[in-house]
Amino acid sequence: ISGVREKCEQNGIYHYLSKPFNPDFFIQTIKDLLVKKVSVLDQTVGLVNMGGNLELYQLVLNEYASENQDIVDKLRQAVYEKRYEDAAQIVHKVKSSSGSIGAKPLYNVSMALQEALNKKNEEEIPLLQEKFCQLFSKLIKEIMELQS
Repeated sequence: ISGVREKCEQNGIYHYLSKPFNPDFFIQTIKDLLVKKVSVLDQTVGLVNMGGNLELYQLVLNEYASENQDIVDKLRQAVYEKRYEDAAQIVHKVKSSSGSIGAKPLYNVSMALQEALNKKNEEEIPLLQEKFCQLFSKLIKEIMELQS
């Protein structure tokens, strides 16, 4: 119905389901909302991994954000061009450092995405890639908020 989305947004409702009901869309919407609410970066874990050195941890976070700014674009391009080996290398680069800084959700998705890319599993790659990109973007945002 025309205007429903606008009326919902005016009342603070930014997500809704319309007819016909699509269970897959419903599940994906819930997953997306949960990803937005959950912090990607566990600073306690990251700090432990840096030997409790806060100055070193902040330096590593800054370097991580700086080094990886174009990762999402590179990954999307490699997957779009079906250069799965290149895409797997991109994900591998981020995977290890994500675990080290305390970004376990991104580390876990990176593991699954890297495996799907290595197997050229074209059913799993798009969903995992999107989840990776969402988590990665959220992580960079969290790092930037810590810097300010």
